[in-house]
Amino acid sequence: MSARAAAWPLAAALLSSLAWLSPRAIPYNMDEFVHYHALACATAPQERGLPPFRDGCGLYDLRLPFTSEPLPLRSYLYVGSLPVAPFYPFWLALRDPVAARVQGAVFAFVALFLAARLLGVRCSSVLLATLVFPVFLVTLVVDQGPVGISAVLFLGALLALTRGVAAGAPASRVAWGTAAGLLLFGGLWSKLVFAWWLPAAAAYALSLAFPAGSPPAVAARRTAPPLLAAALACVLPTAVLLAGVDRDGRRYLDTAVHAGGIELDPESVGSEAARLWVYAVDGARVAPRNLRLPSWPVDAAPLAAALAVGAAAVRGPRRRAAAAWTTLALGTFAAAAASAYSQWPHHFFFPLLLLVLALAVALDGLSPRGRAAVAVAIAFFWATLAVRWPAATFPTNSSFEKDELLRYVRTQGLDRDRFQVHTSWGTYYIAHLFGDPRRVSVFLKSLPDDRRQLAEVRELARGRGRPILLLSARRWERIQTDAVAEILGIPQRTWRFGDWWALEYDVAGGAIRSASRRP
Repeated sequence: MSARAAAWPLAAALLSSLAWLSPRAIPYNMDEFVHYHALACATAPQERGLPPFRDGCGLYDLRLPFTSEPLPLRSYLYVGSLPVAPFYPFWLALRDPVAARVQGAVFAFVALFLAARLLGVRCSSVLLATLVFPVFLVTLVVDQGPVGISAVLFLGALLALTRGVAAGAPASRVAWGTAAGLLLFGGLWSKLVFAWWLPAAAAYALSLAFPAGSPPAVAARRTAPPLLAAALACVLPTAVLLAGVDRDGRRYLDTAVHAGGIELDPESVGSEAARLWVYAVDGARVAPRNLRLPSWPVDAAPLAAALAVGAAAVRGPRRRAAAAWTTLALGTFAAAAASAYSQWPHHFFFPLLLLVLALAVALDGLSPRGRAAVAVAIAFFWATLAVRWPAATFPTNSSFEKDELLRYVRTQGLDRDRFQVHTSWGTYYIAHLFGDPRRVSVFLKSLPDDRRQLAEVRELARGRGRPILLLSARRWERIQTDAVAEILGIPQRTWRFGDWWALEYDVAGGAIRSASRRP
């Protein structure tokens, strides 16, 4: 097997191992699972018919024009339910939260393959480019976007546009263009911020429509059918989706505009840009919502490596292509910075993907000695991250103790006949998606202070003949408040995992089967 052919299985093995082992180094965050809310509702029949508590089943359904019944088209306010489709096989096969990480590795591998095909470069060049900024690969595996499916849909759409323009038969050109438009629509359905990539997609389409050296009139006649088909295939279903209304009669379009928080004030845009730029200049910020690594003086190394590769590419054979992708990355960065809520790695991923494409093109033009020097520098920086890991700190909502508590609940069968009440996204979305098929989980952020909801939850649990299992990371006095003691009573059993508590209340009035406490 040639070195080039061996790069693909090597990349697959590396990514799969990274994903499978990642929960030992990086605890889960609830945003890795919010995209699959609709799947959790479909696979937990006992949760159907519950009142629409915070993030409850049915809360994000949409009624499309000319339909009478709400459909599970969203998993969250601005996240569509399309990511459920590719995730379902992983969920079915593993039935464990690691399924999300394994899927992230698969998406990363597919994105690598598509990028190599799109750019016409070696796989090793793309793989090396993805490693320059560690946050890129970590964000694909620890996917809080969902960026994995977005990247695959975006790169697939660009490849389909390329095929459509190059196809000989008119029908093939239109078919490829339609496929590209549907892939772009899939990205918008997955998450509305996919729109940050639309200007880049349009610019790429124009570069195909008017290639250098071709008469504009001749090029337009050939490329108009696939590009028009792509535009219609994207715009029409997107318009229908955005015209849908939720259970309160609000249009999805209005919700999208409000949730986007578009800021055109230069000061506001500058502030958002600074929050995103930190991921380029601080290499230790690989997954800040999951873990925090101590800063080292070498943290500017990824940016320095990228600048060095870019400088070397100025005299390279594909400097125009590298410059074009870099320009698209800067434009996408500006679009992301215009949103008031851009601050996390899965937001920075959108411009970073285009920058990685530019780096892949530039690296492919380097000499073997130059590529080897870049690889050594990248490997050294990744090694510094590993050395720093023992000193890492972890946010409470993404702590190992939280994962241990949820694993204990599943392995002990406590989710089989308890009515789970969560006061944090940190546990709700994982418990909601995994565990016994008879699980019942609700999320009540204001639980200790809302007597009405406390009473409602108590009656729901009684109606099902289940004790309540309350999971929270709040201080004891903020969990066992006067209102909780009055309405739910005194906990019959308690378990503690670090800052996390699980408390059992026998509101059903019957015997609770014995369960061992944590040793």
